[in-house]
Amino acid sequence: MTDRAKTGSLFTFLVFVALILTLAAVVLSAYLRLESIGLGCADWPGCFGQLPTHRNHGLVPHSGAGAIHRFTASLLGLIVVAVTYLALRGRRPAGVGLAAPLSVFILTVFLSVLGYSTPSPDIPAVTLGNLLGGMAMLALLWWTGQRSVETIHASDSASVLRPWARLGLLVVVVQIALGALTSANFAGPSCTQLPACNGDWAAISNLAQGFDLFRRLGVDHQGMIITGDIQKTLHMTHRLGAIVTLVYLAWLAVKSMRLDNRLHNTGISLLAFLLLQAGLGVTAVLTELPLLLVTAHNAVAAILLLAVINLNHLLTPTGDPAHS
Repeated sequence: MTDRAKTGSLFTFLVFVALILTLAAVVLSAYLRLESIGLGCADWPGCFGQLPTHRNHGLVPHSGAGAIHRFTASLLGLIVVAVTYLALRGRRPAGVGLAAPLSVFILTVFLSVLGYSTPSPDIPAVTLGNLLGGMAMLALLWWTGQRSVETIHASDSASVLRPWARLGLLVVVVQIALGALTSANFAGPSCTQLPACNGDWAAISNLAQGFDLFRRLGVDHQGMIITGDIQKTLHMTHRLGAIVTLVYLAWLAVKSMRLDNRLHNTGISLLAFLLLQAGLGVTAVLTELPLLLVTAHNAVAAILLLAVINLNHLLTPTGDPAHS
C-alpha cells in the first residue's frame, strides 16, 4: 500500500468517526434542548416554555447527558481538525476535494462559538443556527465519506433521475428547516389535534412574523414563552411541508427502485425511513409530544437526510469534479 493510499484510508476512517460523533451530537443536542425548555415535564403542558432566569455560557445543562454532549463535541472538534489537516496536505482520496472538509471545519468553529456564547434560546436564529449547522455538518461528512470509498454507481440510463434527486435533497432540507423553525419558536405543542389547528393559523401575517429569525420571543412575568397564532401557523406549515415531503420522496424512492437495480437498496432505505418519520410525527402529536419520541423524530430526520444524499451520491459519477 502506497503512502497516499495509507493516508487516504486514515482520512476516510476519521471522516466516518466524525460522522458518528456528529450524529450523536445532533441527537444529544436535540434531546437536551427539548428537555431544557420543558418538553415532557411533570406538569405538562403547563411547564413548557419556561426559560431559566439566569443563564451561563451556552445552553448545555450540567447533567449526565450534558457531559456526554460536551465530551462528544470536544472529541469531534479534534477529529475535524485532523481531517482538515489531512485534506490541506493533499492526503485524501482522489474523489474528495477541499470544499467539503473546509466547510466542515468552518461549521465546527461556528457551532463552537454559537454554543459557548449563545445569548438566549428566545431568539429563533440561535436555535435555527444550532440545528441547521449540525445537520449541514452531518450531510457534508456523509458526502465526503461516500466519495472516499469505491462505490458502484448507477447506470448512465439512471442519470435522468439526477435532477429529481437533487430536488429531493432540497425538499428535505426545506422540511428540516421548517422543523427547526417550529422548534425555535416553541411551536411544538401549539397544535395537538389532527389534521388541523383551531384558531387563526392560516394568516399570512403570522407566517411573516414567524419567519423573522431575529425577533425576541415574548416572555411573560413568570419567564414563560408567550405562544399564539404565530406558533400555530408555523406548526401547520411544517405539517404541510411533511405531506409534500412524504409524497415526493415516496415517488422518488419507488422511481429509483424501478429504474436501476443498483438503486434498489437505497430506494428501500429511503422509503422505510420516510414512513418511519411520518409515523413518528403523527404519533408524537397524538401522544402529546413525549420527549424521547420527539428526539427520535429529530434523529430520523437526520438519517432521512443521509439517505437522500446517498441517492445523490450514487447518481453522481466520481469523476465529476464539481461534486467531489
